[in-house]
Amino acid sequence: MQWIGLPDVWDAREADHGFMASLATFSFVALGLELVVDGTYLTLTGDVPSLYPLGWQCLTWVALGAVWLLLARALVLWCRRRGLDPLPPDRPAGERTDGPDHRAWRAVLGYFAAAVVTAIALPAVVGLPWGFAPVDRFLDLYAQYGDGAWLAMAAWLVYLVGRCLVVAGLLAYSHRAVLGVATFRGARWIPWGGLVTGVCLGTVALLSRGQAAGLSTLVASVLLGMLHVRSGESLRVTAPFTVLVYALI
Repeated sequence: MQWIGLPDVWDAREADHGFMASLATFSFVALGLELVVDGTYLTLTGDVPSLYPLGWQCLTWVALGAVWLLLARALVLWCRRRGLDPLPPDRPAGERTDGPDHRAWRAVLGYFAAAVVTAIALPAVVGLPWGFAPVDRFLDLYAQYGDGAWLAMAAWLVYLVGRCLVVAGLLAYSHRAVLGVATFRGARWIPWGGLVTGVCLGTVALLSRGQAAGLSTLVASVLLGMLHVRSGESLRVTAPFTVLVYALI
């Protein structure tokens, strides 16, 4: 993130740790929109299947993805209005004026690789069969919808991107919120956002999908938090890697 100065408006105020905590809270609450959809379907039909009929499932995933995309954009604009840009054009922290800091990029890619390995291998370590989440997802959709699985998969990708952009926002905003109160030496190198995101979403995954999903979410989120720190706290870098990692969990 990068300070860009306050806009010339009468109510302009700088973003503080309380404001950043509010953005993180909005992001976390927004992820609960999926529960609202399931609750509405339960009220109307008396049942919540693992997959809805094809048309309703595609509509649900596309609508959720679109709402999350709009929300993620709105939070970025709100943050900029308070003088802090979550999407600076900078390269990872430590950049030199004569070119990119290759050590910083190596660290970013290293944390990404570790998160990918965690997402793929950790479920097998705790006793589940080896698998690759996107392939397993497509096979489940094919078993349910047949040739319509490709349409459902495209809708799921919209859902995934929208959800992960909100998750990346949760990570970035919570990291900056904790930094506002953690002022001891070296605090800026601790992946606060990854810890907050890992605990919050890891708990949800543990309760809804079991131990392997919860543990994978926790560890992968912490690694993404470390990636975020090395990226210069830029959502421009963190968000795409979050999409790629969470696609594997």
